[in-house]
Amino acid sequence: MTTLKSLSLILSICFSFSALALTHSPLRAKEIREDDITFRYTSSDGTFDLSCAHVFDEPKLNDWDVWCGKGTKLLRQFRVHLLIRELENRAAQKSAYEVLYWVIDRNQPSAKMFSSTSTWLQFNNLSDLQVMSFSQGIENDYAYLTVQYKPRR
Repeated sequence: MTTLKSLSLILSICFSFSALALTHSPLRAKEIREDDITFRYTSSDGTFDLSCAHVFDEPKLNDWDVWCGKGTKLLRQFRVHLLIRELENRAAQKSAYEVLYWVIDRNQPSAKMFSSTSTWLQFNNLSDLQVMSFSQGIENDYAYLTVQYKPRR
């Protein structure tokens, strides 16, 4: 197992246990299909905005390969760990989402750089989620890799 895959698995397990401890209820990982999400690479100063292609490379680890600016001299490559878990408490009529979003920058092979975030969204009712969008600062915050998730209905 490569070092990056090991790191991804370890972080996922650690956050999973902390999430379960916080909620005392089972979380269900949402099945994410390739067409449920989109990625965009945007420079912080607005100079350029690149559309991205992605493929679900390691379903067991929730890992994606992402290429932005394909066919241009601005090509950027990333490994993304994206996991969305949903919690519903029908008795209390409440819902929550846990989102784990890590970006490994593959553009600088000599110095593996990554950014990560873990987010909890909690609702006072059962949510009918329309869209989630998260941005991760990359390349020393000179750019952002944004992921948008639209669940199936």
